[in-house]
Parts: sequence; structure tokens; C-alpha cells
Amino acid sequence: MAHAVVRTDNLASTDVRGGEDLVSVRYQPSDTMTEIDNGNVVLLSGLEDGEREIYVGVTPAANSPIEDVVIITTPEVMYDERLRNLDEWYNVAGKPARGSHFHRNDTFSVTKDALDGKSEPEVGDIVELKAGTKMNVAASLTSGSTQIGTILAIEQAGRYLFYVIKVD
Repeated sequence: MAHAVVRTDNLASTDVRGGEDLVSVRYQPSDTMTEIDNGNVVLLSGLEDGEREIYVGVTPAANSPIEDVVIITTPEVMYDERLRNLDEWYNVAGKPARGSHFHRNDTFSVTKDALDGKSEPEVGDIVELKAGTKMNVAASLTSGSTQIGTILAIEQAGRYLFYVIKVD
């Protein structure tokens, strides 16, 4: 099974001074620690009990406020020496993942495994939230959903096809 791959091309959180745009989060839908791929999105639901820096991440709704949603951008560290490719890596259940807040004009890229909706996304398509951790791609904004951005480009980088998304 291939896992999604993310590039943090020009996210505000990649700036050395951008530490306030990063959060530690554990994905816990229905209070169950669950694995999650990079490039997926979660809704921050407050700090974990007894923690001062680790947030509870839950599954967003289509209309979740963008300021409460982060994209999972954990650096890929392969602990299993048999795994060599980025699409074999995922955030293990129960371990904190890194989340990056969205800001207008941010740019990031994901593989198709992080996207739902159109089977063949195109430049100019809308990227929006849906009821789930994958982002939805549509030709136009779905009524009642929160827009994340627009597909700016489609790029081949080695073996991966990336959809470059500019945050609106």
C-alpha cells in the first residue's frame, strides 16, 4: 500500500522563525490513537490532557475552520531498514506527528494518495476540506466546504507525481 508523500515547498512553518506555525499532534478519531499519512489534514481539538504542547487531532468536517486545521508534515525517518521509499512511510499510531498551519500564499505539494475527489486533478482545480483526512479536489468549490487552495502545477520529481497547491 502506498502512503501519501508531502513536500513543504513554501509553507510559513518552514521559515526558521516559523515555529509558531508548527504543532505536535496525535491523530485520535473517536479517542482512538490512529496512524496517519503525511499530506493528510486534521482538525485540532485542543491540547491532550496533561500535555502543554501535544494537540488532539480529529477528523475534520467539510466546513471546519481553516485556522483550526493543520497538514501533517512529519520528517520521514525510516526506523525499519527494509523501508527505503517515502511512500512506505507513515505516522505511527500514538506517536506525535508534526502539523503545519496554513497561511495565505503558502505553497505545498502532495502525491495523489493525499487527495480524493477528481480522479485526475488538473491545474486550476480547487482543493477543499471534506469529511475525512484527505483533501478533496473539485472543479469548483463544493457548497458548504472550506477551501484550502488551488492546484498551481503538477510536477514529476523522481518517481513521484506531485500536485502543487497554493493556499488561497
